[in-house]
This record gives sequence, structure tokens and C-alpha cells, in this order.
Amino acid sequence: MNMNARKRNTQGFTLIEVLVGIVIFALGMMALAQLQGSLARNSTDSNARTVATNIAEELIEAARTFSQITSDGVNRAYNDIADDSRTITRGGNEFTVVTDVTDYYYDPDTEGFTIDEPIGAARSDMKLVELTVTWNTDQEFQIDEDSVTEGRLGTGSITLRDVISSITSPSGGKVALGTNDDTSFAPPVDYNPGENPDIISIELGDNKFKESTTPLPDVIRANELVETRFDVVTYSQNDDGATFLRREEFRAVSCECTLRIPDPDGDEGGLRPTVWDGTEYTQGEWVTKPYGESADPRQSVYCEQCCRDHHDGGSGEDDDPDDPGRALYNPFRTGDDYFADGALAGDHKHYLRSRPGELILAESDGARYIEACRMVRKDGFFRIAQDLRQEGLNAFPGDYLDDGDEVGVYSDYVTEAVSDFEAEVGAADLYELTPPSLTHPHDMSPAVVFPASTWDEPTEMLEGGVTEQQLRSRGIYIDYLSDALRVKINCLDMGGEGDDCETPEVTTALEIIPFYDVQLTWLARWNEEPIGFPIEVSNEAIENNNEHSRGIAVLLGGEGPSEITSAIHRGNLGLTGTDPIDPRYGLEADSTTLYALAGDGGVGPPLSGIIISGDILSSVPGIKAADVEIEASGAVCDRTLTGFECDLVVGAINPRLKIFNYAKGRQIVLGCSEVLDTHGVSHVAGGGDNWTRFNLPPVITPGADIILRLETCD
Repeated sequence: MNMNARKRNTQGFTLIEVLVGIVIFALGMMALAQLQGSLARNSTDSNARTVATNIAEELIEAARTFSQITSDGVNRAYNDIADDSRTITRGGNEFTVVTDVTDYYYDPDTEGFTIDEPIGAARSDMKLVELTVTWNTDQEFQIDEDSVTEGRLGTGSITLRDVISSITSPSGGKVALGTNDDTSFAPPVDYNPGENPDIISIELGDNKFKESTTPLPDVIRANELVETRFDVVTYSQNDDGATFLRREEFRAVSCECTLRIPDPDGDEGGLRPTVWDGTEYTQGEWVTKPYGESADPRQSVYCEQCCRDHHDGGSGEDDDPDDPGRALYNPFRTGDDYFADGALAGDHKHYLRSRPGELILAESDGARYIEACRMVRKDGFFRIAQDLRQEGLNAFPGDYLDDGDEVGVYSDYVTEAVSDFEAEVGAADLYELTPPSLTHPHDMSPAVVFPASTWDEPTEMLEGGVTEQQLRSRGIYIDYLSDALRVKINCLDMGGEGDDCETPEVTTALEIIPFYDVQLTWLARWNEEPIGFPIEVSNEAIENNNEHSRGIAVLLGGEGPSEITSAIHRGNLGLTGTDPIDPRYGLEADSTTLYALAGDGGVGPPLSGIIISGDILSSVPGIKAADVEIEASGAVCDRTLTGFECDLVVGAINPRLKIFNYAKGRQIVLGCSEVLDTHGVSHVAGGGDNWTRFNLPPVITPGADIILRLETCD
């Protein structure tokens, strides 16, 4: 080898090469330092946002746990909830909290709320609290021991809003702590029980009672979806009056959603259901599973949570292999209701209606579907709970449940039936596979016979006497009894109480069994047989705050008996008036019958007994078939739970059925039928007077469907 070449190979790097290397290294270190600063900044901002949210939630919960109404300067009071501004330091960061409070008063004249204070009002009925938390204004962030950020760390803010009622709710918010020890307490607040017959107090024993407020629907007209709210209140009663003990706040909401399938390696998903454990509702954990997104911003504000969380599947650390029902939103679905494999394995199936009104399975990312959820307030915020489960349905004449003796009979039936239900569940494992049934009044021992529940004692509608009455129906709901809850119930049933059963201040199992008796008059469908003659019952589409008419029986003419039926879906769909959204709808429907007798001495139109019936379906997103109303000529027609039923009048010329009360923005919506011929239409874009009329021929194939669809009929 050439000596000069060997010499060059052993000389090392030149000065220029070294300098270039140093420059490259320095540039890399500068970039790394910038990256470190950026990562630190982003991490701190994310942490600050989480801390700010926690501060806002804590302050709202602190405000909620007042012990009295009037301020005394010592105890937390409802009237102390007012506008405020404060600075809180957490983790070296300063958070500025601005509280804006608006008082609302109930106006009995309008049956609504107003910000105008009535004369003589001692307090408002509720407060809207808006908390804005701002952080990191004019603050630096320490990167290491020797350096800080170059320039101020940017500011951020979050805003939380919530409504606080003047009636405190220990179960709806975090329980305040006593001043002398660490025990929790329920503030002693006076309570005025609701009035019969719409609100019924169910006696629990030991001078304690439970009652449910009347469900109030709120129709979201942008998409014809409904949000219904009601509360369940537990209170104690003595000679000095009633004292509030606990309130559960419920919402039932229907939504249009978009299905999302998570990345197998990601953490996308939602929460397990919120479940009652005997003392409070426990929030489910976050798990990776299929989830949904709200498909329209114009629907309920709760739809984002409903769409996201109301899915099964995935696995969590808190899952109980001995009680798998606790992790399901409806533990009583059959195996066919779940996806068996693939990315959706373990999730219950969701559907949307196609153009001809058929159910389409949502099974791919981006597919739309209709959902209905029950929500419960937990720590001041609404969470998705397990589905509603109505186990019993009863109907009553208009004059029943007006006095204490009648309420006592009904209350005794409810508590005895619920106790029997719980006893049948017992300590059995996996009872969700074979749920018991609530005992019907006639099957009790001895039998319980309510007025008009048999032909032996029908409700009478007579000329010159009762010609119109508001019938009523009530549903008995029982939540899923988890394994942890059953342990506490069994302890109380065996004579234990209070702390021994991990149920402070509770003396009877009925206090912690999650049941509630709910007024369903304005949510159920009412029908009569013979249809509409000689008695007709109102059946209007659901409106806000029950401003529609349902269950009003009117004497039309003639004499004779009528069987009047009240029907409703047993689950979430019943309280939201939602169209059938899965094949199980028929299995989940329930009905009860009242027997009525008309006698005005007249003779009504003779009915032929030729029945034409069918379903009313909607394939138009944003239009509910449940809102469609009907009227007829030459026939007596009824709006049923999912459709219509008509009895032709003898000798009627050209009997016809008219459907109306449907519209969709600027679109043209047509009423169509593959069986019935159309006879006149009125369809106006923009929500005008839309209707379609159909001929009712005396000879027709049973089960004729009327389908609402866009623009044209095939």
C-alpha cells in the first residue's frame, strides 16, 4: 500500500469537519429543546384544563349541598348561591373562577319559569349557575432548574352550567361533610308531597314514602325527537310535616346517532352504565368499545352522551364475572340482539329505517341509527343509566285515587308486588337471564280489584251524569338489581339496618329497591273497542309539558260496553314516544284494559265489524310516525301504539281515512300505501297543512301499511 495513502487514513477529521459536526449537533439540540418546551407546554395546558373542570364541578357540588334556604352566616344556604369571583391556586397555577347566577321563579299562570320575581317570593324555585374558570394568565412554566418558558404561557378557560333546585338532592350531588367529624349528612329540608291523583305517595314503612313527579316531555321539533324528565323523591312524614330525604333526577331522551368503530389499539369508547348500588348511583368506568356521535346539533344537548355511551362490549377492570348484567345497558336482551364477532362484538344492535320503512342494521363506521337513553343525575351531572324497565301497568277511571283510602289500596299493592318481585330474585346468580314478573293485581292473594278492571264494576258514562272523564294509567318501574345491591337488600330483609348493611339511615329494603310508580297518562296510547263507539278516547301527538290530550273518554251516543286499552312501550321508547327502532318493539310493549259502559239511551251508527288496520311507519329522518294523527269519514278509526285500526260503518259511502301532522323543513313529504288508494293530498314544503286521505274499501288484505316517505310513492 502507498505510504501517503496510509498516512491520510490515520490523520482523523479536519477542523472544518469538526466544526460542521458541532453545528449540526447544536441545531439538533436546539430543536430538541424546543420540542421539550412545546411538549411541556401542551402537557401543562391539558392538565390545567382537567384541573379547571374539577374545580368547576367541585364548586357546583358544594353549592348543591346546602342545608337550609335562608342564610345565617354559618351553614351553607340556598340563598347564598350568588354571583361571585375568586382565585384558586392548584399545582402552582392560579385559576380565576367567575360565577354567574340567574334566579328562576315558577309562574302558576303560565305553568313555566320566569326570571321576574313575583311579589312576596321568599326565594326562587331554581338557580341557573354558570361557572367560568380561566387559568395561566401572565404565568411562566418552569422547564428545568435553570430555564423557564420564553414568554407567558397562554391562557385558557372552560365554562360549566347547571341548574340547582331549591330542594336539595343528596343523591344528585356529593354529600357535604359535618363540621365536627367526617360523617355525611342529609340536610333537613321541608318537603310538600304531590297531589293526588297524578302524584301518588307509595308507603315504604317507618313513616317513609316515595313518589314520582309527572313525566314532562320536551319535543325537539328540529328532529321530532323527545326529551322527557321526571324526579323520584323519598321523604319522611310525621305530625310536624314532611322532610325531604332523597331525590333521583331522571331524563329519557331520543337521538339520531352516527356509529363509530374504535381503533383496536386505541382508547376510543364510552362509559359503562351508571347503576344504583343501594345508597347512590355509581358511575361506570371508561372502556374501549363501539360508540356513537350525535348526528345533529339541533337535538337534545344530552344526545352526545347518549350516542357515545349507550353501547355494550369491551372489557373493564370493574367488570364482575358473577354479575355480567351490571355492565349491560339492557341485561334482558336475548343473544340474537348482540353482535357475535368482528369489530362490534358484544355490542347490542342498532337500526335505522330505510326508504320503505324497513329496519336497517347499523353495522359499519358512519352508519346512522336512532337511539333512546335513560339518564340519571350523578354528582351533579347527567350520566347514562341502564334502560327503563316497566314491570307493571294499571289504568283507572277519572275519579279513582282522589282520596287517601284509594291511595292506600294502590300503595299497598305496589309495595307488596315489588317485595314479591325482590323475593323472587333473592340471592340467585345471573337472574338477568330469567327475570321475574311483577304480580298482576288480580293474581295477588287475596286478589286486588281496581275499579273498571273487570266487567263486574265498569266505569259508567251516562247522559246527564258523567259524559267526559280523564282516564289515567300508571307504570311500575324496577331497575336492574345488581349483585352488590342484592347483598344490601338481603341484609335488610334479615333484620339488619343502617351501617350494618352499608345503608346509613335505612331501615327497610323497600327504601333501597330501585322502583318507582310513574304517571303515564299522557305518554300511553289509548284505544277503545268497539272503536270509538259509543265512547271515544283522545289520542293526540305528544307536545311539550303534556299540553296534548290523551286518555279523555267522551260519551258520543248510544248504549253499550267499551273496552278501553292503555298501551305503552316498557322501556326508554315509552317515555320518549319514539318509533320502533329494533325488532323487539312488539315484545316490549305492554297494555292494560279498562271496562266502560255507555248509556245515554240513543242509538249510534251501526258498525260493520269489517276491520282495516295497519302500521304507520316513517322512512324520513326527522319525522316520527308516532306523531302522525288520523281522522275518518264513514268509519270509526283509532290511532294504535304503532299504527291505526278502522271499523267501517254499515252503509257508509266511500269511507276514508285521513292522516296528518307531519312535515320536514323545506322538503315535500308524501303519505303512501301499497294497499290503500289515495284520495286527495295536501303537501306544502316548509311545514304547511300536510295531509293524505285514503279510500277504505270494504274488502282489503289485512295489515295494510301506510308509509311516509319523501317526494314520491312507488
